[in-house]
Amino acid sequence: MTTSYRCRHCGNKTRFDVYDVVRRRRFEHATLGGDVEVEEEQVLDRTVERVVCRWCERDDGVEAQA
Repeated sequence: MTTSYRCRHCGNKTRFDVYDVVRRRRFEHATLGGDVEVEEEQVLDRTVERVVCRWCERDDGVEAQA
């Protein structure tokens, strides 16, 4: 699920740095040549720690939008 954000200070709705921690399960397929490809991935848990506005560089007025 993707969350959209809005900055109360400058009105930005499109550019944010999102700091998060993700726990995931993924199926990796390694070739004999050493290349690894992710064929399947499932996010088990995600915690957003901080969201910073790219326009005004503030994190105290960023709101998640429904």
